[in-house]
Amino acid sequence: MASSTSPILASAKRRRPTMISGTFHPALGHDMIHCPPQQFESFRKSADEIKGISKRQVRAFYERQNEILDGLLEVEGILGSKLPDTVFGTFSRQPILEDGPLLASPIAENGDDAERQPLLGESKEKQRERADKIALNVNIAVNILLLGTKGFAVLLSSSVSLLASFVDSALDFLSTLIIWGAALASNKKDDSTRFVYPTGKKRFEPLGVLIFSVCMIASFSQVLVESLRKLFVTGDDHLGTVSLFGKITMIATIVIKSVIWIWCAKFQSSSIQALAQDAKNDVFFNTFSLIIPWVGELLSIKQLDPLGGAFLSIYIIVEWIRTLLENFTKLSGKIASNEHHARVLYLVSKFNPVQEISYLEVYHVGDELIVEVDIILPSSTSLPYAHDVGETIQASIEALELVSRAYVHLDYSSDNPAQHGGSGV
Repeated sequence: MASSTSPILASAKRRRPTMISGTFHPALGHDMIHCPPQQFESFRKSADEIKGISKRQVRAFYERQNEILDGLLEVEGILGSKLPDTVFGTFSRQPILEDGPLLASPIAENGDDAERQPLLGESKEKQRERADKIALNVNIAVNILLLGTKGFAVLLSSSVSLLASFVDSALDFLSTLIIWGAALASNKKDDSTRFVYPTGKKRFEPLGVLIFSVCMIASFSQVLVESLRKLFVTGDDHLGTVSLFGKITMIATIVIKSVIWIWCAKFQSSSIQALAQDAKNDVFFNTFSLIIPWVGELLSIKQLDPLGGAFLSIYIIVEWIRTLLENFTKLSGKIASNEHHARVLYLVSKFNPVQEISYLEVYHVGDELIVEVDIILPSSTSLPYAHDVGETIQASIEALELVSRAYVHLDYSSDNPAQHGGSGV
């Protein structure tokens, strides 16, 4: 790969500015970019400074501001990399000759090969996939261990809260298998993939989370029904108890799931975020599953155990309904956050040929994002140069984290009517 990339870069660096239709055109991608590094870093607050702020709303403001600054740093890294030169240098731009045709460039002959070269080293997407795989494998191993120990603890106990915790662990294992299968399917690529799934298979993961959310809601609805039956049906004077082994198992579950919750919460993938939420639910769920029957046993109140099971079931159902709705809206094309819009606006505005951004839309397709942007170039811009600028901007946007596709529309006046009649207005 390195051998096929270096001639392209070398040729691109040897190009000289050319005059096309009386307009100056730079030879390098960086020549049309003005992006001083870290120009907004003076506004960043350190972690210690944020901790020292007493008002919660002010702390939240500066935390969000730091997130925006992180996005701007990402943009500056892309524009300062070899990507603009590589993309811009793969196209054929020659002076328009009065007495002859447009001459071909040897760079254009390598254009197909250049598109297959990694422009930013190992992509963040590959790094994310590797980290997600490690997180999934750890969750599978932990859930198998907890499922076995809780199953044995249920046999030694008679608590409906502990039974609900065992059902939760069984569903944790099922969820991890569903998410693992979805991740495996989305990462499996062959020659037919781009024809059958032209936009990729990344939506498999949020679809897997969607399916699992339905399973969790349905299963805990059954636990809720069983808890209510034990709570209101008369004649059952049996007091729910938790064995010593069950108590040790629950404590170990709380500790292990706390570590997984903190670790997985740092990931951006919806599947790993779902596992983080599941671990968070397990921490609260197992804490109350341990305390409620224990207190009921000490006070000899038999209604306390099924009452706790009912409340815990309602909590899990509500949490997974929220997860279901969140993934459903993302798969339905929900608009992205203001931070994502700010990244794209900042990136496009750094290209000198761009006079105006007349339209911008950033929206979800599962975890990833689609970008649609209309930019205004000078009306005197030649078609070859406008094409090359648009392609360079598109490649730069698609290098942003989480961006799947970018559609760049070029125009010469913002007074022209919008051509997005297919929008869902």
